[in-house]
Amino acid sequence: MTATLAASPHACLVVGVGLRAQATPAALQALWLQAQALLPGPMDRFCAVAVLQGKEQHPALAGWLGPAPAPVLAVPVDALRRQPVATQSPRLQARYGTGSVAEAAALAAAGPQAQLLRPRLVAGDGSATLAVALRHSAPFDCCMAVAGAARHAAALTQGATA
Repeated sequence: MTATLAASPHACLVVGVGLRAQATPAALQALWLQAQALLPGPMDRFCAVAVLQGKEQHPALAGWLGPAPAPVLAVPVDALRRQPVATQSPRLQARYGTGSVAEAAALAAAGPQAQLLRPRLVAGDGSATLAVALRHSAPFDCCMAVAGAARHAAALTQGATA
């Protein structure tokens, strides 16, 4: 399941996020830091955050990403159902047709041949989930956003340690 981040010159990471109404920016930040610690390499190729369509304006997401947010991709529920997720939650399967919203959103947004690098992590209070997929893409789409998103990722990490 692990992949080398340097495997492709046009690879970047897509962070998938699942959100309940009570999710907070702090819960997302804790998940982000946990994911960074568990990945096989640096998170300097982070290119987007993917969420279930309708959640892109969630206050926790906006608070976590801050005033200069990384690109947020809204994934329709139909696209979630087609993704080969690692986690199988019966509740989510019944509601959305996938075992993990975070994993499915990351994979769907990462596009063809995406690899799940980090299966879902669950916030301590259960209000949010986060997963990471590796996107292999042509240089024209994903990688245009990488530089700005990488700076944003670094700012999130530095903000937690300052």
